[in-house]
Amino acid sequence: MQKFPKISVVTPSFNQGEFIEQTILSVIGQQYPNLEYIVIDGGSTDNTLEIIKKYDQYIHYWVSEKDNGQSNAINKGFNIATGDILCWLNSDDYYLPRTLFTVASFLTDGQPLLLHGNCIHIDERSNFTHGSYFDLGKEWDINHGDYILQPSSFWTKQAFKTTGTLREDLHYGFDWEWFARASSVGVNFISTAKFLSVYRIHGEQKSNNENIERFKELIGIEKQFNPDKFYYIDQKLKNRFLRIYISVDYKLLGKVKYALLRLLQPKLMKLTDIAYLKKYLEHGYRQ
Repeated sequence: MQKFPKISVVTPSFNQGEFIEQTILSVIGQQYPNLEYIVIDGGSTDNTLEIIKKYDQYIHYWVSEKDNGQSNAINKGFNIATGDILCWLNSDDYYLPRTLFTVASFLTDGQPLLLHGNCIHIDERSNFTHGSYFDLGKEWDINHGDYILQPSSFWTKQAFKTTGTLREDLHYGFDWEWFARASSVGVNFISTAKFLSVYRIHGEQKSNNENIERFKELIGIEKQFNPDKFYYIDQKLKNRFLRIYISVDYKLLGKVKYALLRLLQPKLMKLTDIAYLKKYLEHGYRQ
């Protein structure tokens, strides 16, 4: 008889009534025989609670109360979870069919393991925008960038115990920090090319490129991971002319600006790009 490890899915939620029903249905619609579903709502004032109550019989635990942010809500869910495999699914994303069966087939041996796969991206009207492609043959380093697609990531209870909870002082990059910490304490990462989830891009989400507070937080995390890289960048940016040159609107200089930087600062341009440097000068660089 086939044994199905218990999978605990935590959904943090706050005023996502427009999308959360699809999220819930994607979890309970897996028809996975050993599922524990937990929803932690931050005190929504829209129709979220109506939708949660609609599926109350399929949700093992839910609560709606003020919390201290998304990472706090997720930790609250994990403190309740009793599964052999853990994950969280935000209330604007959803799983593809039979994802949990796929996860169970990879994470069954009770070791500190983390599985991650590919993810489809859609807009707020559910139109396809793009899909990810994780190259299994490439060497990836989580300290140099968050290549793991969070809704397509799952890990064993042993991995969570070894790594610890999410950092609640972080509000944007806590997933990246947790993945890097997991890697540093010996959690083994398993990659699959399978598409496991759908990530929704919309105007109300925190993780958009125009969110300056998110950028500042990610810079802080990246500096912790790569102090030598930022020491080199900061030393280069002490050159006032270089700072001015980077700050000039690149549209005015077109390809010439990038070509000159590549010629004169090859190592710098291997570490980063113009758009990033310009944003860093505006919001992260301190002389």
